[in-house]
Amino acid sequence: MLSARDMVAVMFLTVRGRILIAAVVVWAAIYPKVGFVSRRVEADITDDRERIVNAFLSAGYTLVGDDGECLRFRAAGLLRKLRLLFEDEVTVSQYGQWVVIEGIRRSVADAEMRLKTYMNNKRRDERDS
Repeated sequence: MLSARDMVAVMFLTVRGRILIAAVVVWAAIYPKVGFVSRRVEADITDDRERIVNAFLSAGYTLVGDDGECLRFRAAGLLRKLRLLFEDEVTVSQYGQWVVIEGIRRSVADAEMRLKTYMNNKRRDERDS
């Protein structure tokens, strides 16, 4: 069994340890660019608020904040929060004729797909009426 001193020596004094540290630093530098995204969906945050909230509820999120211009959602369960490493906040704000969904890539993609489906159903219902 290695002592704490030996572990530190292996981590900082070997080539493998240095490469590991460099990889962690590089990943930490690029993660905000590749891990977080924003997507736009044609909708109105006030008129389509119910559809937006329902899309996020069906994706496993709960509404935690609403200041009139921005909706904030968080993952609903502890297991989902753990899976997302507690980076589970997704925001929805208005930008022109679109709502902008911002957050971690996996969550935004899921919510975007659901919201687009809800909005397409709304347009189809309006067209059929």
